[in-house]
Amino acid sequence: MLAALLEHQGEQGTFAVEAADASALQLLAGRVPLVLGPHLNVYSRAALVEHAGLGAARWVAPVELPLDAVARVNPRDDRVPAGDGRVFETEVWAFGRVPLSFSARCFTARHHHLAKDQCGYRCLADPDGLAMHSSDNQPFLVLNGTQTQSAAVQCLLGDAAALRAAGVQRLRLSPCAHGFGAVLADFDAIFNGGAEAAAATSAIERWPGLGVPGPLANGYAHRRPGMEWNTT
Repeated sequence: MLAALLEHQGEQGTFAVEAADASALQLLAGRVPLVLGPHLNVYSRAALVEHAGLGAARWVAPVELPLDAVARVNPRDDRVPAGDGRVFETEVWAFGRVPLSFSARCFTARHHHLAKDQCGYRCLADPDGLAMHSSDNQPFLVLNGTQTQSAAVQCLLGDAAALRAAGVQRLRLSPCAHGFGAVLADFDAIFNGGAEAAAATSAIERWPGLGVPGPLANGYAHRRPGMEWNTT
């Protein structure tokens, strides 16, 4: 089935395919417009150049990579050439709980003592996942199906200037169960609509009342522990 899908996509060329794991690169290279997902180990300009030979044209930076390092990998004024004659686009994870690990097992089903294929979709009762706390009752991780996610919600709404300086052209916004329409509107207003950076503060203050989950974090972007929230 996958081979047939790739053959059809190769003929049509209608959408790009993101490689979430290095094992997919050989299968996808040269056959489809290729995006390098955030879980590939691309941490240097040399690695990005190497992947250009596979036909990749967009790079989603690893979630733990600070913005000043993103700028050095694919600088705004000296972008890595892509395999199709264009230049690499840079995308970052700008909103949402960060997926930290994956498993073939469904952690939600296991939590409810259910078989994975007989779970009754119990995950629907916890659309933003199951929170886990440390021994001192601090938010630590979230179980969400086959993913283990950060308890904190990555949010770079207030980092527009740093993102632009780093040459970031696309933002990845991972949905939440409530208030996501407002999140989209606020990101659009600041990054596409010309709203002042100060608008980020008032937007973020409004989110909890709309059900947007927290706590928020942007530590990785600032070379700090990932769970930290930097407002300076």
